Amino acid sequence: MHLYEEAEKISLAGLEVYRFGFFVLLGMLAAAAGMGFLSWARRAKKGTAPLLLLTSLLLGGLFSRLFFCLLNQELGVMMPFGSWFAVTGGGWSMMGLVGGVLLAAWITAKITRQKAGLTLDLAACALPLFMGLERLGEGSVPDFDISRQLMTTFLNGSFLTVNQGENWFLLTWKLAGIVMLALFPILVWDMIRSKRDGDTCLLFLLLFGACSVLLESLRYDRFLSITFVGLEHVAAALYLAAGVITLAVRADRRQRKLGTAAVISVFAAAGIAVGLEFALDRTGFNALIIYLFYFLIMAVPVTLSLLLRRAEKR
Repeated sequence: MHLYEEAEKISLAGLEVYRFGFFVLLGMLAAAAGMGFLSWARRAKKGTAPLLLLTSLLLGGLFSRLFFCLLNQELGVMMPFGSWFAVTGGGWSMMGLVGGVLLAAWITAKITRQKAGLTLDLAACALPLFMGLERLGEGSVPDFDISRQLMTTFLNGSFLTVNQGENWFLLTWKLAGIVMLALFPILVWDMIRSKRDGDTCLLFLLLFGACSVLLESLRYDRFLSITFVGLEHVAAALYLAAGVITLAVRADRRQRKLGTAAVISVFAAAGIAVGLEFALDRTGFNALIIYLFYFLIMAVPVTLSLLLRRAEKR
């Protein structure tokens, strides 16, 4: 089989394969194992895990590719339709994949006649396993998913940075992989304790959305960007907003004020984030201070939404 010479490869039992593809496969296997175990643990109907895995692979892959092809402006215009099918040349979107997998979970629930909340929880727990391993595989793609030039020196030489000439850059793909893998035990623990199907998926939207807003801000490879706007960055904010708004809409009258505050906070955080992005790109203000403030403003809608979810449980 012909392999692209420029792509990084590894040898497995004498067989040469793409390093990135190997990590994608590991991610799929880990997600499949997670779906299978959690389906058994939550006493889902027989056949739920295989069906969820199949629909996730189909719709996750389809939405990932469509999101990329529709929004990629690398040539100044949308990709020619004929190139959409050249999947071996690369071009996938993690944010599109997440949307496709969540839709697959909803469809699986309808086919198996179960609560959509249950299958959404299963998908939400499995997604970080795939995303974490896939992100670690991105290290084989040159100059992909890395940060701006670091202006401070305290991270220089650490396992999270790389040296290029005289400059140091943050390996945002590695940081993203660590964060996604850390989400898995948090979500599983929440799913075990939760008494309401769908709550863990909402927690996933909150944590994944907020973390990804920060991670997408850190990267500076111009992937899926229009001028200075990162479209994956925007999509991450939309996932966060979806979690916040869903919790606010389903809140009872006693928690309506808290729900309103959570919704207002997520839109306010988005507006402030635009200003912070401008400060990062157009000013020489200390980036560490900017990102500390960035973290705090993203924590506000997440915290208010978690308080709202906790109040609902009571």
